Amino acid sequence: MIYNGDKKAEELAVRHRILSDEQEAVLDLYIQHIDNVFEEMKLSEKLQVEIETQHLKRILSR
Repeated sequence: MIYNGDKKAEELAVRHRILSDEQEAVLDLYIQHIDNVFEEMKLSEKLQVEIETQHLKRILSR
């Protein structure tokens, strides 16, 4: 969290934190993993569409 030098606001935020530093780090890693899985799914879907398109082109060109 960045508070641009507002020490009081930063101290207040630290006292009212929900997650510890370790929990935040684990959450960040989990979110990165989920983002990667989502990107892989999008790429997989694009590949599947390309395969189906090529298959349909082959059928139509007979």
